Amino acid sequence: MNETKPLGKTAEALTDTFMELVMERGYNAVSYADLAKRLGIRTASIHYHFPAKSDLGMTVLHRYQDGAFSTLEPLTPGDAQSYRDAFDNMLIPVRSLAKMQSASCLVGVLGAEFASLPDGLKAGVSQFFETQQQYLTRLLSGGRDAGAFIFDGDAEAMAKVIASTLQGAILIKKSRGDVHYMDSILDSLKAIIMPG
Repeated sequence: MNETKPLGKTAEALTDTFMELVMERGYNAVSYADLAKRLGIRTASIHYHFPAKSDLGMTVLHRYQDGAFSTLEPLTPGDAQSYRDAFDNMLIPVRSLAKMQSASCLVGVLGAEFASLPDGLKAGVSQFFETQQQYLTRLLSGGRDAGAFIFDGDAEAMAKVIASTLQGAILIKKSRGDVHYMDSILDSLKAIIMPG
């Protein structure tokens, strides 16, 4: 995954605000006029930094990926605790998002709007989920071999269950307006795969 280039002050404010609005409303429901109003700038200023909405969308997605995947740790074969720690660290962004009452996962929101997204964003969303699944599959497979996890069946299938549960729980948390909803979900996921 390529690291995102540093942004100037205005471009960073634009990406942060756009991400926040998309996580609350959805990609198609946010316009440059919304951004201009929120930040007190002209839309021409936004176009200067991001000529097209898809340019801004791609920048936001890359920044989100960097944040989400920065917590993923290298795995140490045979070391059970390293796998447990890696699983906990993978959940750091989820726990952070769980505390944001009106927000959903950015890639979850984009995934829900997939058919109407520009091609570049579609590819980025698909790559995010593929990277997440590959890492989680390696984590579960190696962790089971090391004695960190216990579960029946295929590691890839369990990775899909965990990723899908997290995405669904984030949406339900938002619709219920309950920032504590995720706590029991995360505890249950750990209980499913980790021995007492």
